[in-house]
Amino acid sequence: MFIGNINFSQIFNKPETTAMLLEKEHLFQESSEHPIHYPHYPYALEEQLYQAIIDGDTEKIERIGYEYSTYPSSVLCQNNSIRSLKNYLICNCALITRIAIRSGVDEKYAYFLSDLYINKIESLTTEETHLNLNAMMILDFMTQIKNRVASNISHYSALTKKVIGYITENLYTHFTLTDVAAYVKANSSYLSRTFKQDVGINFTQYIHTNRVKKAQHLLLFSDLSLVEISTQLGYATQSHFNKIFKQITGMTPKQFQHNHIGTKT
Repeated sequence: MFIGNINFSQIFNKPETTAMLLEKEHLFQESSEHPIHYPHYPYALEEQLYQAIIDGDTEKIERIGYEYSTYPSSVLCQNNSIRSLKNYLICNCALITRIAIRSGVDEKYAYFLSDLYINKIESLTTEETHLNLNAMMILDFMTQIKNRVASNISHYSALTKKVIGYITENLYTHFTLTDVAAYVKANSSYLSRTFKQDVGINFTQYIHTNRVKKAQHLLLFSDLSLVEISTQLGYATQSHFNKIFKQITGMTPKQFQHNHIGTKT
């Protein structure tokens, strides 16, 4: 059989091909007998995630994201644990990128995130930083998926959807509740009350949470200083930014940076 210029009959009849296929069967049998050494995400977990997306169940999406981030890694390169981790994280990135696009996350943005994470994966040198980045990457994509699903939830009021859209588009600029109320032509108190009823957290908390997520990207993927990042995200002082960051993540920006990429020079 030919496909293009490739003769598959000749390839499969070669002794080295036969030996490789026999080795494959042996390895598969070994993995079946000792599955703990060859862990992979169960396909059922992926199906559960798709169903949660369809159902608009943001809490379940968050739970599944945590399960993905803590699942044991597969062995994808014998005798080189760091290369194996890199391969494993890249596979995770490809999987979660496709899931994100399927959930409605903008395709260009999903691939942009994918490229950022793959390049960062290749730059790391220790097991700890790889595992930390894996958790960060999966939870980041899950946040994108969760936000996308949440923005489409039918019980959200049209007002709340407009507010979320405004926040997303203007996250790097300084704005107040009054500014957003004027933009959507609504009373500030009514907007604040409706937003919290729909989203579950107040207007300010939502903004801080999303700005901290942006800050995490900048800490990982840019050479900006903490002062530059805090200013770019609309915080008047770095100390205020540090306080908000720690409230949301449980660690300071420097601790986050060190945990994920080591000491930045």
